[in-house]
Order: sequence, then C-alpha cells, then structure tokens
Amino acid sequence: MSMRVLVDMDPGIDDACALIQLVGAGAEIAAVTAVGGNASARQCALNAAGLLEVLGHDDVEVALGAEAPLRCPAETTPETHGPQGLGYARVPWREERISARPALDVWLEELRAHPGQSVLLCTAPLTNLALALRAEPRLPELAKQIVIMGGAFHHPGNTTPTAEWNTWCDPDAAKEVFAAFEGLPEERLPIVCALETTERIAYTPALLDALLADAGRSPVGWSADRVRQPGPLAGTGSAVLDVLADALRFYFEFHHDYDQGYVAHLHDLFAAQVATGQAEITTAVTVIDVEAESDLLRGTTVHDDRGIWGRRPNARRVTGNDPDAVFAAFAQAAGEASR
Repeated sequence: MSMRVLVDMDPGIDDACALIQLVGAGAEIAAVTAVGGNASARQCALNAAGLLEVLGHDDVEVALGAEAPLRCPAETTPETHGPQGLGYARVPWREERISARPALDVWLEELRAHPGQSVLLCTAPLTNLALALRAEPRLPELAKQIVIMGGAFHHPGNTTPTAEWNTWCDPDAAKEVFAAFEGLPEERLPIVCALETTERIAYTPALLDALLADAGRSPVGWSADRVRQPGPLAGTGSAVLDVLADALRFYFEFHHDYDQGYVAHLHDLFAAQVATGQAEITTAVTVIDVEAESDLLRGTTVHDDRGIWGRRPNARRVTGNDPDAVFAAFAQAAGEASR
C-alpha cells in the first residue's frame, strides 16, 4: 500500500488500534498531530510518539495541536481510556519526540507540498481541522480525501443520550467543519464514520486471541471473570502486541462496566481502514449539522438526506460496513506491524 495519510488523533485505545492498522497495512504516515480529547493534547502527543516508537516508526513527526476546544472547556475521559489514555498499556513517553512545530504548520506544509496526495484522517475532536480550515480555506482541495470519525445518526450517543464523544468535546469545531464543505463537489466531501457503523466494530477477547494465534503468539485469555489487575500483564513476546492486548483489556473492562458486554468498540480502527480504502462501505450524500448552543443536546449531530433544509450536501455519511472484514484486515495488519 502506498497511501499517504496525515493523522489527527487523541490516543486513546481505539486510536492506538488505528495507528497499528496504518503501520501494518503499509500506509505512509506523513505526520501525526494530536488534539485534546481522550487525554490532554500533550499526553495524546506523547502516546502517539510512544506508539510509533514501539512500532518502529519513530521517524514520523508528531506535533501538538489545539490543547482546548474552540469555546468549551477541555474534557478528558480517563474512565474510558485510562489516566494516560492507553488503558493498562505502557509506551515510552519522550518529550523530545514532540515536534517544535505546531500542528497547524505541519498540516499546511504537508497539504501544500503534496496537493491531492494526502488523506486526512481525523479520529478526535475536530478542533485542529476547524483551525486549519480557517487558515487555509482551500484545504478540501488540497487533501486527497478527508475521513472523520464522529457523530451519531438515528443511534444513541456514547457520551450523552444523543451525542458522540468527539462532537460533544468540541461541537463548535464540528459545526464549523461541516459548514466549510457545504456545496463542494461530492468527491471533496468528507466521509463520516459515525456510531451506527463504528459500534458494529465490537472487538472481543476471542478475536484478540485469534489475532495473536495468527501472529504465532500465545493467547492472553482476557475475560470478564478474570480478577482485575492494573498495569501491563501481557507477555506475548511482541512489544506491539503487548501494547495492544493490555490496552484492550482496559477497554473490555470499561465497556463491561457500562453494561455493553466484555467487548471494545474500535471506532477509529474502522475509520483508518476507510481512509486507506480497505473497508468496504456504502455511503449517502447528506447535509450534517451539529448542535453547539444547547447544554441538553450539545454535540448532537443531525443529518438531512431528504433535502428538507434546502441546503447543499456537506458530507458523505457511511451507511453500511462489514465488521468481519474489518476484523480480518486488522488481524493481518497487526501481525505485520509486530514483525
């Protein structure tokens, strides 16, 4: 695979899976930029740099982006991803790995130097993308494609009854982003992976053990009945797969505690496969808007497929996917990344 990807993320356990997917699938990672969300922006940057080091890609630039939303106070989610964002996993945290350049400079240089060549993958609150669009309105033309993980349509939210985490964190940024694409040609509209498709990527301990077996490693046997122990426990013989297994153990436990089963919703993994063209999907051209004023409905995403608003399309909403194919592609990529 020769896909060039500029990644904006807030690692985050499912973000970590997305990064493993990209590396294992052979994508060319132009740079990784971090924004606050699952953890603070700086912690997310350290996590991304540490993951890349474990993956043998410590030459990839990691830049710090927005440390707070456009208007709302910064929030993190330690109950979901752990105090540092990667669950029970540990990676090297090296301040010197964080670029001296801010994320915005990295984005603009990358997109202007490689017009039409870089896919922009956003698996975090859209603050960095909103700021980049303010600085460079031609961004939709400069990017080869934009893939966004966020939102929920006719599907319960995972942060409030109606809102998904990324859009809830910075609803103003999400609202700005979708407004910026209104009326552009269909091929320039962002592809939006929302909860109704990403929550179908419900990863299980059985899938993890099968992945480990495919990679020639012993199963870890995580289960809801196991006595919980903090910190790293995996001993697969592969640093990459140890990080994956220990991160997922925390994520399994979180979902179990919130009555969703001993599973892990790998939202960002799916978005990464969409960005590289590996995921088979169906989409619908639509208009998306975001509630940014109401406390009750903050971050709620609304779509109009029927033209009721009389507005021009601004997004392509993913309407269908194949979870089994996603799991198979991830097993292959994780095996390659761990070699």
